[in-house]
Amino acid sequence: QIEVHARFKPSREQPELPRFGMRIVLPGGFENVEWYGRGPQENYQDRRTAALVGVYSGTVDGQFTPYVRPQENGYKTDVRWLKLNDGKGGGLLVEGLPVFCFGVSHYAARDLERAAHPKELIRQDEIYLNVDLKQMGVGGDNSWGALPHPQYRLPCLEYEYSFRLRPAP
Repeated sequence: QIEVHARFKPSREQPELPRFGMRIVLPGGFENVEWYGRGPQENYQDRRTAALVGVYSGTVDGQFTPYVRPQENGYKTDVRWLKLNDGKGGGLLVEGLPVFCFGVSHYAARDLERAAHPKELIRQDEIYLNVDLKQMGVGGDNSWGALPHPQYRLPCLEYEYSFRLRPAP
């Protein structure tokens, strides 16, 4: 097992952070997803009231939301553990110390940012897993681009979190 501890301490004032976390690229095949956290639908720190804490499962492809304009999607918050497995006995377990947030996809963030339409996305074999302390809220209280409320933003402050990685069937 590997225990990961991340700490961010800004040296000077910086702009707000969109997220604080880590990205792990896994080989294709770990298609089955199970987690203990909020779900089953995507949820963000400012959009999670209807997402109850429980044990949920699905596939990596099933976490994708095909918005008209490609963007971040399928995120989960307040997660205690996450399992990805290949259905043949191989897998990865991520355990929060105590909790984390995650997003899992066959699309890299850079590909989502570059595409103007879903038809421009090319599904990758690799699996892109974000294991985060938190991510800025979605915002959108109006139809013209309102920022998230202050309590759902990430000012450039000191942050730290930990999680554990280990094999899981």
